[in-house]
Amino acid sequence: MLQFSNLNRVRVMEPETILKNEASPKSHTSRINLFALLFATLFFISCGAPKEKEVTVSNVDISGTIKDFVKVVGGSYKFTNDGKKAFITIQFELVSQPNQALCRKKHPEEIRINPIDVNGNVFNTGVYGFSASRTEMSKLKDLLNKGKVGDKKRISFEWTYFGQDKELGSSIFKKAGTFEVIDETFDFCGNLSASDLHWDDVGSGGSQNSSEYVEMNDEPDESEIEAATTSSHSNDIDEMLISYEKYVDQYLKYVKKIKDGDLSAMTEYTSFLKRSTDLGEKMEKVKGNFSSAQLKKYLEINNKFTTAIVDMTK
Repeated sequence: MLQFSNLNRVRVMEPETILKNEASPKSHTSRINLFALLFATLFFISCGAPKEKEVTVSNVDISGTIKDFVKVVGGSYKFTNDGKKAFITIQFELVSQPNQALCRKKHPEEIRINPIDVNGNVFNTGVYGFSASRTEMSKLKDLLNKGKVGDKKRISFEWTYFGQDKELGSSIFKKAGTFEVIDETFDFCGNLSASDLHWDDVGSGGSQNSSEYVEMNDEPDESEIEAATTSSHSNDIDEMLISYEKYVDQYLKYVKKIKDGDLSAMTEYTSFLKRSTDLGEKMEKVKGNFSSAQLKKYLEINNKFTTAIVDMTK
């Protein structure tokens, strides 16, 4: 395993630091008054933002392996938010039973939804948008593998970073008319190798006689436990690298907005600072566990960041 330099190389600059050579000096008093007016305006706007959006759906588009076995029950559903996170719970119905067990892949490990407006335009919230937790995916897997045709299951999706993309979030809660379901994790167990199979699904159907699978009643030996732990760490690092790249992309947009004189971006400073600290702490815990591929990805993200910052300062 290879070691990496920590996240501290990417630091959140205060808006005043970014703007110091971009705008004429202002007095301390006028700056306070400006911030007071800005925050008062934002508070007023946020109070009027919709907290829920009801959509009525039918024939929802589903992509991925599960599209042949389940459908979204037609009817009304509600997108809701608490200002920081957004949520929706939808109901799936089993329409056909798989002829063999379905398992989840390690990467990508995701089922998500994208809202769609009445004109068919997709609000792509990406891998950090409305996604199902492992617990919710397990409920769906039970429906697929153990359910009978006609059985239904309610699955919840959460957009953890709703509060970080207020423009997109506001558009969704004003214009959404339906949604699509994207399955990027399910496949037939027999199609997945031991290295691809999600550790929660080891022993779930598939080639039970193959050494790639562990019987459910067998006690794992120390080497299996160590392998599972290593896989878990590797998956955690992959997820953090995804979070890190998303953070860098959003931060670069933030810097550009500040550089262009968009004072509304100043309200995002505290949020970026907190996310920077959280990511730094998480990466510090896995220090020394990066694989060569993960280290390469980490360095690519850092290079993208530094190159963009240099370009902005030219």
